[in-house]
Amino acid sequence: MVIKKSQAFNITKRDVNMWIYNGKAECRHAAVVYQETVKGHAEEFYHSKSAFIFYIIEGSGTWIIEGKEFPVETTDVVIIPPRKKFYYKGNLKQICITTPSWEERFEHHVRDVEL
Repeated sequence: MVIKKSQAFNITKRDVNMWIYNGKAECRHAAVVYQETVKGHAEEFYHSKSAFIFYIIEGSGTWIIEGKEFPVETTDVVIIPPRKKFYYKGNLKQICITTPSWEERFEHHVRDVEL
């Protein structure tokens, strides 16, 4: 299967522009999302089922995982296991892979954050 960016579902969520390439229906093992943000993700949350793997294509910022800050830059990888709270700040272009595929019912809001 090949999915073009023009076929991806585009949404904006918490200051992040996202192109969702697939969901559980296309591949239950993993989902791929391309993301762009100028400020970061304005919500701390966790997912009780999926791990999140982010590859930073361009930019820099700070990831806050379980209350600890981690600086990131181009070509870094961030891995968030299930049930770990996180959010991020910065001007970033990144790929997010969730495994298994992301499902909304397993995502849990912790709090809104200032960017």
